[in-house]
Amino acid sequence: MIVLPRSNILSFKIRFFSRSVPYFFSKNNCISLYSSLSTKKSNSHFDSSVSLSQPLDVSVDYLIIGGGVVGLAIAERLSKRKGKSTLLIEKNFKVNEETSSRNSEVIHAGLYYPNNSLKTHLCIRGKRLLYSLLFSNYSGQINYNDSPTDDSFIIDSLLVSNSFEKSKSLTIPYYRTGKWVVAQTDDESNYLTALQEKSTKIGVPTYFLSEKLQKSQEPHVNAIRVLVSPTTGIFDSHAFINWLEWKIQDNDGNIAVNSKVTNIIPGNDGDNRGYIIEITSASSTPSKIKIFAKSVINSAGLYSDKIANMILPPSHHYKLYHVKGHYYGYRGSDLKVNHLIYPVPPKNLANLGIHLILDLNGRIRFGPDVLYIQRPDDYEINVDDESRKDAFFNAVKTYIPTIKKDKLYADYTGIRPKLSGPGEPFKDFVIKEEIDCGFDGFVNLVGIESPGLTSSLAIGEMVDNILKDR
Repeated sequence: MIVLPRSNILSFKIRFFSRSVPYFFSKNNCISLYSSLSTKKSNSHFDSSVSLSQPLDVSVDYLIIGGGVVGLAIAERLSKRKGKSTLLIEKNFKVNEETSSRNSEVIHAGLYYPNNSLKTHLCIRGKRLLYSLLFSNYSGQINYNDSPTDDSFIIDSLLVSNSFEKSKSLTIPYYRTGKWVVAQTDDESNYLTALQEKSTKIGVPTYFLSEKLQKSQEPHVNAIRVLVSPTTGIFDSHAFINWLEWKIQDNDGNIAVNSKVTNIIPGNDGDNRGYIIEITSASSTPSKIKIFAKSVINSAGLYSDKIANMILPPSHHYKLYHVKGHYYGYRGSDLKVNHLIYPVPPKNLANLGIHLILDLNGRIRFGPDVLYIQRPDDYEINVDDESRKDAFFNAVKTYIPTIKKDKLYADYTGIRPKLSGPGEPFKDFVIKEEIDCGFDGFVNLVGIESPGLTSSLAIGEMVDNILKDR
């Protein structure tokens, strides 16, 4: 891992545990920065480090901006390319500090969004790739393959983790809990009928549950009708991100933290076309460096519009909205639930409603809600906010009438980047090479909110295909 240090001296601190010494490619020739350092693999992260205190211009084939799960998944994919160099840069002091670390950790099935949308396609594809990876926990060869073409292997596999206890022994813990979507009115029941028909068309298994089975399986849940999504699950997203980080470096890719992009300049030097990325270390006495990249992938999450707009003309600028979601935990052993429980979502799909989620220890959480905010770093949570607690209680008691308000507590918040403002209709992911603006090899990913975590491996695959000839 490359760290731009908190000093006014430009230096690199390299941490890695790959098989061989990583190379950077300068504009003039190929040089090894660390040819005198021998390494050996370790099961622990970042076991070796060296420092080099001199100004450097670095050139790479692929530069990924943003160290969330999507950026890491893209870097993991691109770093597999032989003879190519891959560098991921992250402005924070470590990866996984923002949206990717503050979410529900749900493996979504891909039910809700329009059939022809990227959110539907990438969620379904990403779910299959992710389960392929998670099933490999049992073989000891943690990896995924790109062969799954339907969901049958998820349902039929003997390797599925279907208990909290079983999941704890895995390298990347997961549990295929299944999800219930619950209706409280006739209109919502009609919505479930349409949702089941839709799921059949897109190849996502669902089924309706009889009233008898509903009561026996989840006696605390109230609903006039239940649609079950058996491929929905939960997993340890932090362990998944650690795996991605390891794979990038095992593939001889690199990760640079404390590296904030301040400017992007298109470069054209004959056949050597690309982009000059100006980087500043995030400190009170910043260091600066310029990196030349043949291809740039903007996966900056909450700040992806700002990065995109550094290079795009004003007529093509993106505008992101920032939505804070609060999560509430539940104290006490009076409420036992085995599945994720989701209400019918609002028609504009601005969110999926305040739902019940489980973590891998079986603890119950509720959320998230929707609060549009101005600052993308406003993670503050008011533990004494009774009005918000009332709102959560009233939303949850429609499907769990036995819930006790005094056992709810403010737990944490997450912020997600949205392309749709308050009251606006559904907007899809933007994943686009900006060829129309003359920026070949510059790929923007904007508005990657839920189901971005589930979709991450599929997004990596898509970006790999976009850049297949580069």
